[in-house]
Amino acid sequence: MRKVKLLFVLFALLAMTSGVFAQTWTAQTIPVTSDLNSCWATSTTVCWACGPGSVVIKTTNGGTSWTSAAGNMPAATDLYTICGISDQICWVGAGDGSLYKTTNGGTNWTFVSLPTPATAFVDVVHFFNANTGFVLGDPVGGVWCYYWTTNAGTSWTFGPAPTATGTEAGWNNSYAAIDTGHIWFGTNFSRIYKGGLRSGFTYGTTTSPYSFGMCFYDYNTGSAAMTTSTPSVAGNVNTTNGGTTWTASGFTPANICFGMKSVPFSSTYGWMACGGSATAAGKIYRTTNKGTSWTEQTTSLATGKSFYAMSMFNVNCGWAVTGTAVTGGTNGGVFKYTDNISLIGSNTNSTPTSFALNQNYPNPFNPTTTIDFSIAKASFVTLKVYDVLGNEVMTLINNELKSANNYSYTADFSKLSSGVYYYSIKAGDFTSTKKLMLIK
Repeated sequence: MRKVKLLFVLFALLAMTSGVFAQTWTAQTIPVTSDLNSCWATSTTVCWACGPGSVVIKTTNGGTSWTSAAGNMPAATDLYTICGISDQICWVGAGDGSLYKTTNGGTNWTFVSLPTPATAFVDVVHFFNANTGFVLGDPVGGVWCYYWTTNAGTSWTFGPAPTATGTEAGWNNSYAAIDTGHIWFGTNFSRIYKGGLRSGFTYGTTTSPYSFGMCFYDYNTGSAAMTTSTPSVAGNVNTTNGGTTWTASGFTPANICFGMKSVPFSSTYGWMACGGSATAAGKIYRTTNKGTSWTEQTTSLATGKSFYAMSMFNVNCGWAVTGTAVTGGTNGGVFKYTDNISLIGSNTNSTPTSFALNQNYPNPFNPTTTIDFSIAKASFVTLKVYDVLGNEVMTLINNELKSANNYSYTADFSKLSSGVYYYSIKAGDFTSTKKLMLIK
């Protein structure tokens, strides 16, 4: 009877409480000190990053180690955008309008010629798969330099490209692309363009001129990071009609935000990478409701550095890169995002046929413990921790898990006091609660 009452209290208070998120950003050791401008995760183990001075680095072991992948890249090439296909294939775009591709992990880079008019600055290189992708460059002669390919870059087609207005230009990596029919990019002229690989572009207008980053959660709902001509005035705008119109979200980040990412159709989550100053840390914010509200995930993580770009492989894993907050310099950094969830084994014979929540181990513990659970079919899963009064104190998982499998989550309780806690899972119609003990 006592157990039944406790469960009732736990779930009755669910909507009234707020918790501490267990997701973390962790600094990684890299072989360079120069600023980094862009990154791209191709899996949970492979990520590429690039920067000025011909810098290209990559990891193939989830960030345990990073190595140079610059190979024969021409000296003094300032790289601003990157798109990895695998641990072997990658594209980079430069501030002088040049485009390069490697097919052997960065040992050799090949210059790729684009049609005329040739852009003077590559803002975006993006591939949907190994064959199909596009390049966006700053306007030439009043027309945006937009090129696309369907044969891995063997040949490229120019346009249909939108007409630029005035001194309109882009910002590296200020774009979102869900598929070949849904592409958006931002400018410095209160415009966010939308279109498709071959269909041309229209635009929606914003109240602030500069759009430095954007993400879309689905075909209709998206967010963009904006600023005015006064650098300290930053803000966000949202759209619910695919970018036809944009409205202020009411959220004001601490500084200019340069990068935004989401995992379209996987969740309601999005992430935003923001700048810092000589004394203040760059920040990363996260939304769990498609941009309605944002919460800071980092505290003094990168003092004196600005987060310039990020790449999320899925809602559980991603990377962000930093550079000098005020001027170009030697403040490059890489930070990895994890939420500590992993699969238990890979044998398909072990696919569970029922839902289950196991007892944590070790128990008692200090400060980390592991929680194993099984889901029998794709489900939206929440795993939360409550104190003895039924107050939610941690949200460990709040994601859709898209396959039946056995999962493991390593939880860090270092921010909580010693005592008895209850952890509860909900996956579809399945619910279960167990007790754990933290002893410091």
